[in-house]
Amino acid sequence: DPHSYSGGRWLNRDELERNSRHVIFDFSALCERAVHICPGATSILNYEKREGGFNKVFLLTMDNGPCVVARVPTGITGPPRLTTNSEVATITYCKAKPHLL
Repeated sequence: DPHSYSGGRWLNRDELERNSRHVIFDFSALCERAVHICPGATSILNYEKREGGFNKVFLLTMDNGPCVVARVPTGITGPPRLTTNSEVATITYCKAKPHLL
């Protein structure tokens, strides 16, 4: 299930914590977009879901070999505008300072 949180359990407020990380999105559309951006791919052979406290990450393996990584934030991440701005700033910094990575 790509929508539900399955990364673990909490000792306190388990159901609340898991429910707060449940994300409703169109997984089929995500897969279609991944195939579309991967030259030569026609379908996804396999996907693996990895989760942290704030994001779901999907490793989508294409039928022609490459793997596409897709990240879906959970609702507890924060306001979408602010989280996107933060990610853009982080990527910009990393590109400007590759020697620090």
